[in-house]
Amino acid sequence: MRVLGIETSTPIVSVAVAADSQVLGEFSLTTKQGHMEHLLPLIDQLLAGLEIAVDDLDGFAVSVGPGSFTSLRVGLATCKALAHTVNKPVADIPTLDVLAWGLQGTPGLICPVVTARRDEVYTAVYVSSDSGIKRLSSYLALNPVELAQRLQGKLRAKITFTGEGAKAYWTAFQECLEDKASLADPARMWPRAGQTAILGGEILSSEGGKEPGAVQALYIKSPAIRRRS
Repeated sequence: MRVLGIETSTPIVSVAVAADSQVLGEFSLTTKQGHMEHLLPLIDQLLAGLEIAVDDLDGFAVSVGPGSFTSLRVGLATCKALAHTVNKPVADIPTLDVLAWGLQGTPGLICPVVTARRDEVYTAVYVSSDSGIKRLSSYLALNPVELAQRLQGKLRAKITFTGEGAKAYWTAFQECLEDKASLADPARMWPRAGQTAILGGEILSSEGGKEPGAVQALYIKSPAIRRRS
């Protein structure tokens, strides 16, 4: 099964084609606001280099966030349009899952972190096992210091942080968790379309994916704060 993966949740716009859990080709480009300008040309160049037509693809996989709202919309709209044109299914992949998958084989816990508004981060906790990456928590939106404090009270194993949010708030995590915390290698710090395509292929093979129109961005809400009257 050949799957085109699209990842636009961060300043890196990334596209890849994977088949049978192997990345056949991948292009990535760092751009702050040029996702719309670069995404389609990157897809065209990738497919041309692999000598694959859009009609030859068996499905699509797209990162649905959390992440930059504007760039996510570019990736989602492009993926849905291409999939609708050739009548192929789409697998929607949470960005946090993609980041965690990039640390497959890492001992202890894995914590991808994506920056959000209002001095918050999006995050979840995972573990790598022989069967793959398993998510242990719900998707969360909270203050990074609160995240560190929550982990401090429950952490029994070492934890590896990844994602641009992990780098931004590394000092807070390190101060709170000390030697139990480590930061992922810079080369594995960003979500990549190759990971998205492989995860998408697994979903498309087992579940069949979704109709393009049913794919939506993943929004993670902060916990509601109730004031006493």
